[in-house]
Amino acid sequence: MSWSERALSYVKKLSTVINHNHYLPFIIDGNKCGLIHRQYVQHFREKPELFDVSDESVQFSRASSKDCRSDTFNCFLVNLRDEETVSVLKGWRNETYSVFKDGFRSEILFDIERAAVGIIGCKSYGVHMNGYVHKDGQLMMWVGKRAPNKAKYPGCYDNIVAGGISTGYGVWDTLLKEAEEEASIPAEIMSAAKPVGAISYTIVNDYGTSPEVEFVYDLELPLDFVPKNADGEVAGFELMTIDQLKEVVVTDKFKTNCAGVVIDFLIRHGLVEPDGAPQYVEILNLLHTSHPF
Repeated sequence: MSWSERALSYVKKLSTVINHNHYLPFIIDGNKCGLIHRQYVQHFREKPELFDVSDESVQFSRASSKDCRSDTFNCFLVNLRDEETVSVLKGWRNETYSVFKDGFRSEILFDIERAAVGIIGCKSYGVHMNGYVHKDGQLMMWVGKRAPNKAKYPGCYDNIVAGGISTGYGVWDTLLKEAEEEASIPAEIMSAAKPVGAISYTIVNDYGTSPEVEFVYDLELPLDFVPKNADGEVAGFELMTIDQLKEVVVTDKFKTNCAGVVIDFLIRHGLVEPDGAPQYVEILNLLHTSHPF
């Protein structure tokens, strides 16, 4: 199998086709802001004082303000977590994501515990950075290896810096915070990081249904800089040649969405050529898919 065939097979994991027969829309004040898989619907049906559940939708209409919705929904989730009936809540983070009305940075409808995002299938946002160097005439990339105790994708390769955008943070704020915590990259070096676009996808796995947008930055690092983890979430870093990177990025050794960020980098930097990759256009399209709502 050629590299582009393997890359296409891998990025297809980021473009799950949603069978809407298996979901109910999650509605707040007439706004469709998520998709709840039918395996979770019963938990909402058991709380008629909070949710209106029909054959067409789950409506969260018992709270009228952002703060009230956030508090009410969090109590609902805490009860689910304590009952140990929903396995994804075992990864409780005590960190919230904002659920937006009309896309990123629009009106916030409520804030939700990060571990529960996949339950309601709401859109989430993150920021990832490719850190690379030019050494001995060739481009090389720094990649992290996730700590073995991570709740998701333990021991897998990752971008040098990546993180979800939590409540109250912007894209740049998140990137600076994650760069310091994950790779000890100082602000003066980070000032050269460049926004280069985003990838978008919907992934369905054991953690739930996740329509996601990852904002992407590139940073050429100084040759003498060596990343060092500061928060215990990264086991270590490796500096890979492009051949090494291309080999590993299309395997399960790489965290799925981070692999998408790297493949996007390879294409943007001309390291994958259309003449040598018959699946080139399809790969590009799958890295920039529209969300199911």
